[in-house]
Amino acid sequence: MSANVIEVTDDELTLIVAALRSYLYDFGHDEADLQRAAKQLLGKLPKIEKKAG
Repeated sequence: MSANVIEVTDDELTLIVAALRSYLYDFGHDEADLQRAAKQLLGKLPKIEKKAG
């Protein structure tokens, strides 16, 4: 498998994480493979630092 690199802003990363979490929680027990893939992808993403204010 080849690796791809993209650059995103903090706001874009926040959006990506929120979208993946929403995607993850929309699937039930019948989609275990999709849940596993979404969880693995979320685990690869850097942690988002919360902005002050």
